[in-house]
Formats: sequence, C-alpha cells, structure tokens
Amino acid sequence: METKSKALYDYLITHSDEIIEDWYSLMPKSTEADYSLNGSIHTINALKKQFKEYLFLIANSLFQSEEERDYIIKERTLSIAEVRLESGTPLSNSINAAGLLRRVIWKYTQKFIDITSLDITFKDIFFWEEKFNSTIDQLTHSYTENYTNILIKRIHSQSNLINELSSPVIKLTENIGLLPIVGDIDSTRARAINESTLQQSADNQISKLIIDLSGVFIVDTLVAHRLFQMIEALKLIGVEVIMTGIRAEVAQTSIQLGIDFSCIQTESSVNQAFTKLGIIIKEQ
Repeated sequence: METKSKALYDYLITHSDEIIEDWYSLMPKSTEADYSLNGSIHTINALKKQFKEYLFLIANSLFQSEEERDYIIKERTLSIAEVRLESGTPLSNSINAAGLLRRVIWKYTQKFIDITSLDITFKDIFFWEEKFNSTIDQLTHSYTENYTNILIKRIHSQSNLINELSSPVIKLTENIGLLPIVGDIDSTRARAINESTLQQSADNQISKLIIDLSGVFIVDTLVAHRLFQMIEALKLIGVEVIMTGIRAEVAQTSIQLGIDFSCIQTESSVNQAFTKLGIIIKEQ
C-alpha cells in the first residue's frame, strides 16, 4: 500500500499547480476581502499559495500519524486565521474554500486511479479516503477554532477599551478628579470601571474623586457591590470619594435592595460637590 500511496502522493504534488488552478476556478468570487472579484494579483497569488500548502499537508498525511499531522495543522491554521481576520474575510468563505479543495483532490485522485498501472483495491481507496477526509476535516476544525478564539479575544479587548474610554477620570485640579458614569452598567462594565478608575486615580495622583451617577438609571445589587468595592479600594490608596447625582429612582431601588449609601459622602449634584470642595467654575 505504501508504494501505491507514494505514487498517488507524487501524482498530486506533480499536478499541484493544476489542482490549485482548478480549485480557484470553482471558487465563487465574492466582493469580500481575500476572495474579492477585485482582489489584487498579490492577494490572489497569496491565496493560491496558502491552499497549495494545504494540498501538500493533505498529501503528506498519507505518511503521517494523526499527532504529527495535527500539530502541523494547528500551527499553520493559526497564522492563516490571523491573516484572514485582518483582511475581514468571513469564516464561511474559508470553510467553503476548504470544501472545494476536497472536491478537487478527489477528482485528481480518480484521475490517478484511471491512469495508473498499479492494482488499486478498495482497501487502498478506503485508506486514502480516511487520510484525506480526516485531514481536511481537521484543517477546517482547527482553522475555525483559531479564527473564533482570535475573534473573541479581539471583541473582548475592544469591549474593555470602550468601557475604559466611556469612564474617564477628568482631572479638575492638581488633586481633584471627576468620574462621570453614563448609561447602563452591567457586571463587565462595572469591573472595567473599577480597574480603570483605580489606575487613573493613581496615575494622576488624585486625592478626592467625585463620582457622578446622574446619567445612571438602574443600579442592581451586583453593580452596587462593585461600586462599593471600588470606593473601598480607592480609600486604600488615599482617595476620598464623593458621590453625586444619585437619581430618586436609583435611590429608591437601592433601599429596596438593601444597599446603604449612608456611609459614603454624597451630594445632590456635581455643582454642590464643587462648592463644597471650593472649586469655582468661571462663566464663559
């Protein structure tokens, strides 16, 4: 069987350029990223090169263990997934392309069977089927897993950045800052606000921080707990907190939830906090 597999391997590698051109001709050209109808010659050649490498991986699987094959596939699909994400190529396009490559490889395997003088048995074909299809399946699975993991990490990173940018500590004087919080606060955003506020307060040497909640309409138990944690952490680094703008509905809900703001210095508005701290806002 090894002699026959080697002959098939040689046939596929010898006809690799043909196979890739055949594969590319079947590709439904979209208007998206790497599969665009308007793609540059460089982009098209890079795509063909990548799938030629896939072809070599599939052909090499005839002589590899699953462990050896899967290790190579994991490394290769990771770098390709990063490139596809950078170019904005949808996952579905790449999965479809792998399916078409499977189709063309079997087309050329059939051609080899038709022209070879070797005695090809059903056992040989079943062996090749297991090797080729399992390798293509693994390529698709590994690529999808890498693509999804990278995408999730990027979304998470972007979400954290948005949360940080949406809760800036504004430096009012040498040591007084203002943190205006606007919009709904879920547990993820509350955690991001906590981390960002502590870091910004330390970096800017803030000793008094006004936290304004006038733009917050709902505070649940979990979010309130996060805010209290932040206030306690700020105290530990020497920051005195004044809370302002606690809306009537938020205050009422907080009481119903058993949340006690009495231990925290509060003012009805930012202006009142400014007055108490001796900050004068000049009229323009």
